[in-house]
Amino acid sequence: MNSEKTVRIYISPANHYKRYAIEGHTEKEQMDLLAPLLVKELERYEGADVHLCTVYDSDRSFTGRPEEAKYLGCDVYIALHTNAGGGTGACVFYHPDYPLSEALATETVKALNAICPIKSNRAKQPAIYAWSKKLWNFGELRIPASYGMAPILIEHEFHDNAEGARWIVNSLPQIAEADAEAIARVLGLGKKRIVGDVNGDGTANSQDAALILRHDADIAPLDEDGLAAADVNGDGKVNSQDAAELLRRDAGLSK
Repeated sequence: MNSEKTVRIYISPANHYKRYAIEGHTEKEQMDLLAPLLVKELERYEGADVHLCTVYDSDRSFTGRPEEAKYLGCDVYIALHTNAGGGTGACVFYHPDYPLSEALATETVKALNAICPIKSNRAKQPAIYAWSKKLWNFGELRIPASYGMAPILIEHEFHDNAEGARWIVNSLPQIAEADAEAIARVLGLGKKRIVGDVNGDGTANSQDAALILRHDADIAPLDEDGLAAADVNGDGKVNSQDAAELLRRDAGLSK
């Protein structure tokens, strides 16, 4: 896949109240917090059409979510969970009928292991596991796959040990970023260029204004991508007026 094609992505956070090893937290609570962060991160990428589930049924139920994703025409189904049963490290379940599902699982585990300070004790590395009728009846793999979607179910870390639970609770923004980067990498999606983000660091601020002024003074001409981002006022030119407008926006004086 590449960013020339819109990829519709469905996000389904866990819908059950499994208690964490640190007091006052549950799997549903934390995944409900993670899901909108992941949506926001994925929306930074060109070609990502992201949908957060609106179906919340009884405890432990995902009823209606695959159907909602199908109605929305989604290509990819991402179920967000945390793990229990003893152990450490992320693992991801995928559907063997979809090579894309396996690729998403592989990259997501690698991305999570790279940011988590808790060493994974999974015997299988990367810790990805194919869905099978004989082993697991995960409806959030089986049903989306039957509707033509490539699904994965992410177990981000074990919440039944205090270290893992604490890392999840304290690391949701980083987890969302890692998930999004892995998903975007597999789907071939590039980040959107923010207007004014001349240096491509994800923000538009005074540093970018300085680069615009250097370009306008013929000191350091901008490349094609930089020029596309530098036309802040949209008049088709790149000059000191764009730098001034960017500084006003950076100071909160203009939108």
